Amino acid sequence: MFKYIIVIVAVLIVSSILPLYADDSRVTPYGDYCTDCAMYGACREIIQRDEAVRVLYKYYQDRGYRVGNVLHRGRFIQAVIYKDDRQVDRVLFDRKTGRLRSIY
Repeated sequence: MFKYIIVIVAVLIVSSILPLYADDSRVTPYGDYCTDCAMYGACREIIQRDEAVRVLYKYYQDRGYRVGNVLHRGRFIQAVIYKDDRQVDRVLFDRKTGRLRSIY
């Protein structure tokens, strides 16, 4: 019985310490947006495909990532994000609102 109590206490201690060491730097922050549009999806008009792809490339290049496999689907653009030839994210860009979010 004493062994179970020690194990439970150890698990509780470790589980309370782990979030302190978690890496909170995400590739794409949830709900980020295009800098060409105002915050919270206030684009005046839909962003053209070429312009949207240029914005994606600039956004990730400034952060040290590379954009690959860009797919156009209506008003959305799906792209795969790489870091040192390793896929780190897959994102969806809304050309109407300027919002950018991770699919994962």
